[in-house]
Amino acid sequence: MTNLERAALLHIVAGTPARLKAALKGVPKKLLLWTPGPGKWSILEIVAHMRDMERDAYLDRYRRILAEDNPTLPDLDGDVIAIRDDYRSLKLSELMRDWLKLRKECLKLLKSVKGQRWERTGTHETAGPLSMDALLRRHAMGNDEAHLGQIEGIKKRAAALEAIEAGPGRVAQLTKKLDGGVLRLKPAPDRWSALEVVCHLRDVEKLWVDRIVKVAFSDRPAFYTLDFEALVSKQSYNTQDLTAALKELARLRADTVCLLRALPASQWKRTGMHPKRGEISIERIVEIMIGHDRGHLDQIAKAVAAS
Repeated sequence: MTNLERAALLHIVAGTPARLKAALKGVPKKLLLWTPGPGKWSILEIVAHMRDMERDAYLDRYRRILAEDNPTLPDLDGDVIAIRDDYRSLKLSELMRDWLKLRKECLKLLKSVKGQRWERTGTHETAGPLSMDALLRRHAMGNDEAHLGQIEGIKKRAAALEAIEAGPGRVAQLTKKLDGGVLRLKPAPDRWSALEVVCHLRDVEKLWVDRIVKVAFSDRPAFYTLDFEALVSKQSYNTQDLTAALKELARLRADTVCLLRALPASQWKRTGMHPKRGEISIERIVEIMIGHDRGHLDQIAKAVAAS
């Protein structure tokens, strides 16, 4: 490793305390404990893991490599430790206090390492020979950058799921007090009524979940499209029952949220091929869903106002 590369990694390690504090600022307790999917860690658990790895995977290993000739470095199973030490019961303030102290000790030690001492090695139980330089790279990239990205990903994913989960409730709130006349009134001959919008939202939900399933479990599948304008008249949207449509929309959306929560973050990056939009990821589908909900909520509000 060149001195320039090492300096860049040390810069990352030194800058992580400020970045972590910024990432955690203003995060409510509910979000600290929110998990992006079954078996996944919350933000609180990630910070607890970072605290323990700072002590046992980095500071202890740095010290041993520098003090001993080729020490054996035990493997650490973070999932086992998280369960054993009940990470979800810990306090963020105490975790941060301990982690910051440990990071300060790590930085002091790393700044003292000169010349060929960076080439000293230990032998990891599963990863094999591990030099000070290699351990520093793991510290900066595999630990700091990875976990900061993980935290930001959880915040983004939580906001997205919260937004789509709330959609059916917002639709119900806008339409629940409308009488039949207002509900079925078209603002213009070529515009949908509030009821038609609700029925459209119900039926397009089936398209969203079909695409998500295909992308999650197939390699770049081709998407089909539907003529939703034709469905309005074909299925007589304006004669349907609002209560039934809202109930079905809520059921379908709950299934969509359940599916998305079950998918690992890596699968949100998988893509399918839209005939007009081109390559689209699950992450992008969710963004489109949010915008689609927002647009049709505005449409319902305008249809009501026009009455």
